[in-house]
Amino acid sequence: MNKIKLISVLVINLFFYMLSKVIPKNKDLWVFGAWFGQKYSDNPKFFFEFVNVNHSDNTKAVWITKNSNIVKNLQEKGYCVYHERSIKGIWHQLRASKAIICQSLHDDLFSPCIGKRTEVVQLWHGIPLKKIMFDAFSKNKRRKNLIGRLFDWLTPYNEHRNDIVIATGELTKNMLAKAFKVPTNKVLTCGFPRNDVFFENVENVENVENVEFKCIYMPTFRGGIASECDLFEKYGFEIKQMEAELTKHNIHLTLRMHPVNKPPSRIVEQIKNSKVIKLDNGDDIYQSIQQYDCLITDYSSIYFDFLLSNKPIVFAPFDLEFYKKCERALYFEFEDVTLKPYCYSWNNILERLIELKNESQSSEYQKQYTFLKAKFHNDNVQGSSPFSSQLYNELTK
Repeated sequence: MNKIKLISVLVINLFFYMLSKVIPKNKDLWVFGAWFGQKYSDNPKFFFEFVNVNHSDNTKAVWITKNSNIVKNLQEKGYCVYHERSIKGIWHQLRASKAIICQSLHDDLFSPCIGKRTEVVQLWHGIPLKKIMFDAFSKNKRRKNLIGRLFDWLTPYNEHRNDIVIATGELTKNMLAKAFKVPTNKVLTCGFPRNDVFFENVENVENVENVEFKCIYMPTFRGGIASECDLFEKYGFEIKQMEAELTKHNIHLTLRMHPVNKPPSRIVEQIKNSKVIKLDNGDDIYQSIQQYDCLITDYSSIYFDFLLSNKPIVFAPFDLEFYKKCERALYFEFEDVTLKPYCYSWNNILERLIELKNESQSSEYQKQYTFLKAKFHNDNVQGSSPFSSQLYNELTK
């Protein structure tokens, strides 16, 4: 039965793949997808909304998803959205001139419908600290046996294909060109659409003593999917002390674990009724990232984006030596692309947050910050949606 099902799927997918080769493309139709078709988030989301708001007369933007809840939610907002296997979803994918993704074509969209005449635009999901794609995995790739090679030949739509990749500057342009195996002239240094949020008009409040200081802790991925991750008690997170000090200095702390991790259940229980510590499990951090006054992280590449906010970043690499040994290779020496001083316990973090709230940043810290920002981002940023605007202009030249 499984063999019959597999053969049926192969035949159906190949039929759509052949259709994608002959069906004419509509140059004004673009399809978008993200995160395995299960989320409405990240760079594709922000670029999708930008196109809908600013260029709907010239470009039809269609969101494609595997998630029926996303279909319902986006329809209620008035957007054009279809399930990837629905008749209209298949038709729009077959007709699209551009497919805009942030993972891979076969993850984010129904890849048999995306033929070679549809341009695949890879927006990715951040500046990588750890090596990615072909930089990370190609050396360990084993040669497939005859059956594996035959299966690849029968499923050409599953190959990694990226016609355009985006980057934030010259350094990341060269990195991503190598990682995705694309020519550098196919990498657009237009920045990430999700980072437009750092250029929206927000109320500017002077950081005086009685103003709430909002901080967010965002560590990187650890262990297995859905695994509990103790970056708390092991490193001195004592709830009563934390609450007392945070309350005293009017500091509010949000804990946001990597999407595939969760904090220990006892920590969740302890902070359930806290007024100054909370958990955030929202789908898209970029909806709220600009409201925070400070980012705390270890190795999460979100700090590259947060540099655009010009707000302080606290690095807490509790297990730095272990991480270097056990995780996949990094593009840079950690110490060369991060801001000191480092915090190796929650007591260190508390002291640093109080210092940042009540005192001006040192000239050395500001110098480090400016250097890192210039290293990873172009400085010719203008307007309220600078990165989406640049990307749209590049794609419609």
